[in-house]
This record gives sequence, structure tokens and C-alpha cells, in this order.
Amino acid sequence: MYGPPGVGKTSLGKSIAKSLGRNYVRMSLGGVHDEAEIRGHRKTYIGAMPGKFYRILKKQNHPILFSCWDEIDKVHSDFRGDPSSALLEVLDPEQNNAFADNYLEVEYDLSKVLFIATANSLDTIQPALRDRMEIIELTGYTVEEKLQIANQAFGSKTNQRTRTNC
Repeated sequence: MYGPPGVGKTSLGKSIAKSLGRNYVRMSLGGVHDEAEIRGHRKTYIGAMPGKFYRILKKQNHPILFSCWDEIDKVHSDFRGDPSSALLEVLDPEQNNAFADNYLEVEYDLSKVLFIATANSLDTIQPALRDRMEIIELTGYTVEEKLQIANQAFGSKTNQRTRTNC
């Protein structure tokens, strides 16, 4: 899902997970530069640890998850690797049933996990990664819609206190 900030992309993802009866896990990808954050560090590095996917699966201890990749448009590659290639492997049904963590040197199954991603822009998402996604655009609210929402949320309380309409 992509659209301007504040339109409810993450909240919609949480609602979808709830309606499907799946455990919801949000993973912020904003600022991720290192492929090892996804795939895990090799044990030879100081401060090495497992990748985000393994840590999430271990924490949830539930094989049927709904994973929301928040801010996927802010993933960048540099000299440490390209996190997009690891994300591609996670999305590929031919590979994600045996996703390998470099730190643990263990394969684990991500095929039962349902993934959704949020972004503010499609321009900065790697084309190969974008091709594997179904794109849903969420547009911002108009001024009239914002006033209606404010009136519904705060209107009755505001009207009682100030005797004015929104």
C-alpha cells in the first residue's frame, strides 16, 4: 500500500491481520541499509546477531503471521549489501520456504507468512521488488473528509463545550 503519510496504511494492515485471525507483526524498514539486518550477520562479526525475520518468528512463536513492512520505500543499498535482495528472497515462494539466516545457519519457513508493505512513494523501491508486489494506492483525505472525521471524533464533545459546529 502506498500513499501520503497519515492515511492509515499501517492501521489498515493491522485490521487486515485481525480479520484474517493472524498475529500482526510490524517491521520498520526505514533506514535499513545492511542486508544482514534482514538475513542475519555472519558469526565472524563483532556484535553479530540473527536477522529481523528470525527474531520476529521467535518472539511470536506462531507460524501463521501477518508481517507489515513499514516504510519499504526507505530501504537503501550501500557497500554493506542490498537489503532489497534479501526481501526479494523472502517474497519468492520458491525460496521463502527455506529462508536461511546467516547467523544461525538454519533455514526456516516463511511460506505461511502473509506480507504487506507500506510506502509513501513507489519511486525509491527497487524495480524487481516492486514487480513482486500488488500495488494499492491510498489517497489522502480531502478538506471536507477531514472536517467530517474531526466532527465525528470530536464534534459532540466540542459542540457541548463551545456551542459551535465544526
